[in-house]
Amino acid sequence: MAERPISQQTLREQFTHAEQLTKELIDHLEHSLLPKIHDLKKLAQTDLKGETHSEDVTMRNHASNVLESARFAEDVSDRLTAYFTSIDQAVGGIIAPQKP
Repeated sequence: MAERPISQQTLREQFTHAEQLTKELIDHLEHSLLPKIHDLKKLAQTDLKGETHSEDVTMRNHASNVLESARFAEDVSDRLTAYFTSIDQAVGGIIAPQKP
C-alpha cells in the first residue's frame, strides 16, 4: 500500500512515519554507510602505505558502493526533513492558530 502524501496524513501518522524513517536512517548509517566508508579508507590507506596494490576497478567499486549508500541516506534524510517541516507547521498551528 502506497503511503499517502504527508499533507493528507494525521499528525500522529506523521510522527509514526518520522520515527520509522529515523530508525531506518540510523540503521543504515551504522550498518551500511559507515562500514563501507571504513572499508574504503582501509583499502586506500594500505595502498598509500605500499602494503598492497589494489586494482583501479576495486577502488572504484568501493567508492561506488559508498556513493550509492550515501545517496540512499540523503534520500531518507530528505524525506525526514519533509516530515519534520510538516510536523513543525502542524504543531505551530495548534500552539498559535492563525486568526482570520
